[in-house]
Formats: sequence, structure tokens, C-alpha cells
Amino acid sequence: MKRIDKLNNDRQIFKALAVVLSGSHKYKNPSYELLVNYLNSNDLKTSWGNSWTRKSLFRYLQRNGFSGVWGLRNSLKEYKKITRFI
Repeated sequence: MKRIDKLNNDRQIFKALAVVLSGSHKYKNPSYELLVNYLNSNDLKTSWGNSWTRKSLFRYLQRNGFSGVWGLRNSLKEYKKITRFI
């Protein structure tokens, strides 16, 4: 996958995750299973072209500087790290 394709894929993934997080309860983060099912149902693939698993989503968020779903939700509130993706 070329760099521009990876960036576009990352944008689509983070937009999809933002949709799920914005629709969830204010004080409760959605499970990794819910997020993985949403990504797979929308035909979003990993950078290697595989379907998502809980572990692959967790590692993906770590590689991009988020401490799991909790860190991603806090970044959505503050728009610090996620601005480069959305």
C-alpha cells in the first residue's frame, strides 16, 4: 500500500471510529468488539488488507499514539492527536 493510500485508509478508519464513539454513552466507552464489527461491516481493512480483530485494533491505536479507546475518545474531545487523521 502506498503512503497516500495508507493516509486515506487511516482517515476512513478514524472517521468510522469517531461515528461509533459519538453515538455511544457519554461515560461508557464502546467495546473493542463493537468497534471491530463496525469496521468490518463497513468493509474497512487494515493496511495489510486483512479484516479487523480486537488485538489488531488495539495495536493500531497504540501505533498512532492513542492509549486505546479511552485515549481516542479523549482526543476526539480535545482534537489534539486526531486532527491529522480527520
